[in-house]
Amino acid sequence: MRRLLVVVPFLLASGACGTGGGRQAGVTTVSSGASVSAADEAWLTTIHQADLAGVQYGRLAERKGATTAVRHAGSTLAAGHAALDEKVIHVADTLGVGLPANERISQLVLAQRLQKESGSRFDRVFVAAMAQEHEKTVDGTAKEVRSGSSPEVTALARIALPDLREHLTMLRRANPVG
Repeated sequence: MRRLLVVVPFLLASGACGTGGGRQAGVTTVSSGASVSAADEAWLTTIHQADLAGVQYGRLAERKGATTAVRHAGSTLAAGHAALDEKVIHVADTLGVGLPANERISQLVLAQRLQKESGSRFDRVFVAAMAQEHEKTVDGTAKEVRSGSSPEVTALARIALPDLREHLTMLRRANPVG
């Protein structure tokens, strides 16, 4: 339980954004003496990949956004996902959970699509895709908060959830008309 006292203050130090989802299965024991369920591991993996993608998408929006709202949303997402990913990596390392080095293929495909768009079309595609991703993220993170088994992972999800909801609200407000 002492490990939780070390991790939770680190997580409370700043806000977070992330994503959720995952599989459910048994428990994996790691060398630190803690145990992490397959669902907790899957949530950490999913959120890490979403953070990698969110930073990339956000930076694209900062550069390519046609409106101030979209450029601001991009900046906010890039910063939020970068900050959360530091926490995700810390928790995963603490629990002995390996994380992938890259985004999911579907996230890479979306980044390529966004790269090709420009002007108001970029804004529409960016906002629609990010809102959809954040809806899934909010749902998956809320599920992790409700049913996660690792205190460290559920604490991280609990901290990420309010910022995810704020991101979703911001994206809905940034929705370009037309």
